[in-house]
Amino acid sequence: MTLVIAHKVGNHISLSSDSRITFGSAGYIDYGIKIFTVPVKIYSPTDSETNITDLFYDYKLGLAIVGSAMNSYTVKESVYEMLQNLQFIPGYTDLSMDGIAGLVFIVFNKTTHDFGQLMRDNGMSILILSGFCPDKEKIRLFKFYCDTSTFPIRPDYEEILKTDGIEFFGSGGEEAKAIHNDNSSLTPLHIVRQVIKEGKVATVGGGLQYGEFQNNNFKIFGIADFTLNDDGTFKEDTYNLRGINLYKDDFERENDGFHIAYTFKTPFENERDEIFKRQIGEI
Repeated sequence: MTLVIAHKVGNHISLSSDSRITFGSAGYIDYGIKIFTVPVKIYSPTDSETNITDLFYDYKLGLAIVGSAMNSYTVKESVYEMLQNLQFIPGYTDLSMDGIAGLVFIVFNKTTHDFGQLMRDNGMSILILSGFCPDKEKIRLFKFYCDTSTFPIRPDYEEILKTDGIEFFGSGGEEAKAIHNDNSSLTPLHIVRQVIKEGKVATVGGGLQYGEFQNNNFKIFGIADFTLNDDGTFKEDTYNLRGINLYKDDFERENDGFHIAYTFKTPFENERDEIFKRQIGEI
């Protein structure tokens, strides 16, 4: 499982997660990608005389996955190419996030039924899809999920966070919710980080993942963090991109190598600065 947090405050909408993918008793990896950008392109009908189409919709959606990695990745890969090659019929096609979500649900419904018959609950997943709606002229979020109380299972989807709020998904969801209820001022990244550090949920771990909307397009960011020595003093800065610690060990850049150029969020900068101040004061 995992931990994904969807957060909405006004026009600021974000998705945050951990990076652990668990393979039952076989163990886990801590660099599983759980938050994605999904480009969507919708074209007008082809002009019969010029054979030209106009690009009507060109935005990047945000997608977060929870649960079965196999099912989630199958849906993601199935819709990824499809959503970049859509055409609409004027007066008939639902040109909104409802229409896009409905198309994604067709794929989700098919894969969920198939994986559910083979793997039962182990094949279940939750998808969080977010994107700009041209009809409502705002970002909207949808949850794709499964009702496992019946057999065969019943996939469904619904719009979430219609107003400001925060929602938690995955095996770490209850622990994250408890942390939020105890201190509602914490950001989603602080919450995910705390769940990972406390280690109470074995299926939540690894690095932080984060994406948010800018100019109605979803964008993935790296996360700048830091580590401490055993005595609580500052050790080193870390630059995490979707579970991978960049610029160190296997990813340490040689002088003539490629530089992985990402923008990094710095949500823990104040905490880092306070540690430095205490250390300087102790010298």
